Amino acid sequence: MLTKIRKQFKSPDFRYFIRYFSLFTLIFSVMTLIILQVMRTSVYQSTDDNLEQMAEDPNNIINWASLRSTNDFEITRETTSPSNSTDFSSQEMLPSENISNFGTENFNPGTNTNVVLFDEEENVIYSGDPFAGLNQVKWNPRTLGEIKQVEAENYYGGTEYYRYIVVQVNDKIAIGTKNVKYAMAVVNTTQLKQTSESYESTVVLVMMSFWMVSIFASIWLSNITVRPILLAYEKQKSFVENASHELRTPLTVLQNRLENLFHKPDDSIIDSSESIAASLDEVRNMRLLTSNLLDMARREDGIKPIFVEVDPSFFEPIFENYELIAKENSKQVIINNHAKLPFRTDQILLKQLLTILFDNAIKYTDSDGEIEISVRTTDRHLLITVADNGPGISDRNKRKIFDRFYRVDKARTRQRGGFGLGLSLAKQIAESLFGAIAVKDNHPKGTVFVLKFSRGHTSS
Repeated sequence: MLTKIRKQFKSPDFRYFIRYFSLFTLIFSVMTLIILQVMRTSVYQSTDDNLEQMAEDPNNIINWASLRSTNDFEITRETTSPSNSTDFSSQEMLPSENISNFGTENFNPGTNTNVVLFDEEENVIYSGDPFAGLNQVKWNPRTLGEIKQVEAENYYGGTEYYRYIVVQVNDKIAIGTKNVKYAMAVVNTTQLKQTSESYESTVVLVMMSFWMVSIFASIWLSNITVRPILLAYEKQKSFVENASHELRTPLTVLQNRLENLFHKPDDSIIDSSESIAASLDEVRNMRLLTSNLLDMARREDGIKPIFVEVDPSFFEPIFENYELIAKENSKQVIINNHAKLPFRTDQILLKQLLTILFDNAIKYTDSDGEIEISVRTTDRHLLITVADNGPGISDRNKRKIFDRFYRVDKARTRQRGGFGLGLSLAKQIAESLFGAIAVKDNHPKGTVFVLKFSRGHTSS
């Protein structure tokens, strides 16, 4: 069990899962932090603007204290008499009927704004609403002019949250017998904080939900990423195994034949001709196999076709050669060249594709067999068929004949010099020319390969 778990941790799909999941985690974490920071900054923006405007002139805070008082209280200001003597007898009052004239379009403290006034020893002179618990607020003189946040216990034992700013009062202002040295503008932000926390909880919950979904997304993406890699690996593994198997047989034959020659050192070349001929056959097979493997490797390496305008007469010399080859193999080839319109293709690749199909037909058609090649053009397509009257291919094998190293009858195919690579290469070439290849039955017997290409295709 432990070994299985370790193997799972070391598997490619798990490593890709960790990469994708880490990326999603980083994205959602950064997004959450940014959203929360923006929310926290914006939720108090209006409050902080009002506090800063009140702090620009301490008289704004003093006057607001008068407005917030349940009873008008006297503010005593120091005035200078003509004889330069100090007189505290002058009194100013800001009666409640002036409330409507206090706010401006850009400066409206709001009813949740309170004021706390302190003397030189930082003792509270006036704390506004007696139920708000503002007389408990502690502040540091080093934070003058800075907006801070504090919490306090109200009269009913609940917790209230405030944002405040403290400024120094330079004018000689007194309330009763006590001079005002510091003025604090305080805004109750309890409701804002609760709303903000509710929104933040919602944001975190949503992000957590998407983060949980990202686990499944990471699994899905890792599977999609690994699947073609594993498929390519399995194909490569199968390719190497099949190629090794195909090479093992001729190498074994060569080894046995050559070892037999050493056992008969007195034999002449004529006496050993059978072994030499068999060895040469195996060398030819190995050469053909390695040539096919090289062609397939080149095609898979991304060689792009070169499309050019091709005249229908392109097929004539090719078919003349096919007629000679068929005659040498005691077989008949029938050519139906009805191509009348030019088309665009890669001449070398198309010729190689036709040769593979023709060679396949020659190989699997018995003596005195018949091969028929037809070519025709339509307004949109180039159509080519290569038919034989050989043994044919079963429906089960039709689905596999384009796979590498697949052969319908391995023993018989090997006798004919086949390795199961030709049709696989033919399919690659057809797809590289943006065409299609299909196989169907020929009646009354045999096989027909059908090629279909677009006449006007251009490489893009």
